[in-house]
Amino acid sequence: MRVLMIGGTALVGPHVIRELTKEGFAKVWTLTRSGKAYYCERALAGDRDDEALANAIKEARPDLIIDMIPFTVLNAEKLVAACETTGIHPRIVAVSSIDVYSAFGRLNRTEEAPYQPVPISEDMALRKRYGPEGPSYDKIGIERVYQEGFDDLVILRLPAIYGWPDTTRVEFYLDEMLGGAKEITMSEDWAAFRFSRCLHKNAAFAISLAARRRKGGATIYNVAEPTAYTELAWAKKIGALCGWNGEIRLSSWATDVEKPRQQFEVDTHAVRRDLGFFEKYDPDEGLADTIAFHAYSRLGKQYEKYY
Repeated sequence: MRVLMIGGTALVGPHVIRELTKEGFAKVWTLTRSGKAYYCERALAGDRDDEALANAIKEARPDLIIDMIPFTVLNAEKLVAACETTGIHPRIVAVSSIDVYSAFGRLNRTEEAPYQPVPISEDMALRKRYGPEGPSYDKIGIERVYQEGFDDLVILRLPAIYGWPDTTRVEFYLDEMLGGAKEITMSEDWAAFRFSRCLHKNAAFAISLAARRRKGGATIYNVAEPTAYTELAWAKKIGALCGWNGEIRLSSWATDVEKPRQQFEVDTHAVRRDLGFFEKYDPDEGLADTIAFHAYSRLGKQYEKYY
């Protein structure tokens, strides 16, 4: 199978390529602005919003396109147009986000919406307004364009992704722990807040499973770990993995404005049932690697275990 991946040089993409190229399942071409190669058959350099995209499709003649980085409606429209222009109509796997749901708008106070029961399934209400980034980040519009433009489509809504070398999901607590804090204060409401997460390598595995799907039609799946940890449990997990011996003290919120208005846990039964998704890579091991990478970085040392 021939695959053209748009993007794929960031946190998840290289792992997708490795999953797809194992045992010779697929030959992967990439289109990125840098043209940097990661385990792929060929790396093309170019902007996805100009003629480089159609040229890449002509050259790769893909059976499948994986769109890793659609941010705007224009990004989506350009891909639909490029497929029409070239007369090549591959299957599409598009990476979206669980932030499309109305629950996310309620959580971030970008729109008024009733409380959404959790876990959130794929057929639940979507946001009616842009998020904090405005039209420069419009996953809802992208999903709409792709559903209208492609007959053979899988959309994967990903949660908060963690995994080294990206430490943004752990450093808020980890920096205090590594800095010698004996106590971390957390509000009771925040401690009880749940948010879906996924290790980067398992997100990549889900994308590779979608690439193998032969069903046809358009399908949307949530991808996340089966347990959405509370913030307290997440912080305690980080502490346990870094050997922190301190204590997390719970307190009350100063104002109601800061309280989370919505739990944000998604249902992943569909992707597990239809695509056979499971946690192929140990989340605790991946989290431990992320923590170790950050700890070594603070010391100015290089951490190498596996990629």
